This record gives sequence, structure tokens and C-alpha cells, in this order.
Amino acid sequence: MNKIDHLSEVKFIQTLRAGDVKAFSELFDRYGKRLYFFAKGYLKSEEDAEEIVQEVFMKIWNNREELTAERSFEAYLFTIAKNGILNTIRKSKSEQAYLSYAKIHPEKNILLDDELDFTELDAAYQKIVMNLSPRRKEIYLLSREQHLSNADIAEKMNISVKTVENQMTSAIAEIRNNMRNLGFSGIFFFELFFN
Repeated sequence: MNKIDHLSEVKFIQTLRAGDVKAFSELFDRYGKRLYFFAKGYLKSEEDAEEIVQEVFMKIWNNREELTAERSFEAYLFTIAKNGILNTIRKSKSEQAYLSYAKIHPEKNILLDDELDFTELDAAYQKIVMNLSPRRKEIYLLSREQHLSNADIAEKMNISVKTVENQMTSAIAEIRNNMRNLGFSGIFFFELFFN
């Protein structure tokens, strides 16, 4: 579905702010499936993905009077979804990971919620990726964002599969090391979402 242009987005947000149920229904039709598949891609659970979608739209409806057109509405929706995904993971998988890490490092006082939030971690990750060497960055993004196989990347870039493998290994190590500098939240974020 095409993105609505800024002027129609402004009008759409004004209509939503006024409590127009039709506009809310249109919003659901426009983004519901995309948010569902986005959440399911991370959570691997239809039920959890449905809960994320419900959470996003409940938050939009409950806070509709505070909506603004100053930033991308689509980005705002997906930020809410990302935060919901991270919270779901924290409640399930991360509890075991957290406890395991805490047992191995009892000297550290680890509280995920007191560390960097999702938006900060995501911004830090994006910056680290952008700072990779040009070829390494291209290979990493082709793998992680376009989901190309090593063989496909090798063919596309006219390099050997072994070169792709070596560059991916180096990229992941470089990103992990930089995320580790942000503390447990940084490395945990990378392992859950991007590795």
C-alpha cells in the first residue's frame, strides 16, 4: 500500500484526533496486516503478533488527541510495535537469558529496564552499521535487510562466497563489539533482533 503524502497524512491525523471511527478503521485496514507480519517475524507466534497489533491500535485510539503530524505517522506506529515486541521478548525469552547472565555475572547489577530504551539501542545499532566499511556494510545489509543468501550476494557483487562469509563474520563481530560497549542491553538487543 502506498504511503499517504504529508498533506493527506496531516488531514488524516486531524480526523483521527477528532475521534472519527471511520478514520480509525481505515488506519487498521492500512497498517494492520503489515504490523502483524512485522511482529510475527520477530515473535514467531500468531497470538503474540495479534496482541502487538491490538496494543498498537489501542494505544493510538487512547492517545489520539495527542497525535501530531510533526513526524512520520508510519514510523510512529512501527516504533510502538517495536517497543511492544521488545517487551514481549523481555517477558518470555529474555527472562531466561537475563537469569542465566545474572548467574554467570553475579557482580553486575543488571536491570534491562533501567538501561537504554529500544529507540536508543536501535539508533546506536543503525549508526554502527552505517560506520562499517562500504563493502562490508553492503554485504551485511544485503544479508540482513534483503535476506539474500551468501551465494546470491556473491553473485550480485561478483565476489566469492568465501569473501561474503568472511565479511559477514567480520561485520557481525564488529557490530557485536560496538553494541557490547552499551552494556548488557546493547548486546542483548543485537542478539535478539539482528544476529
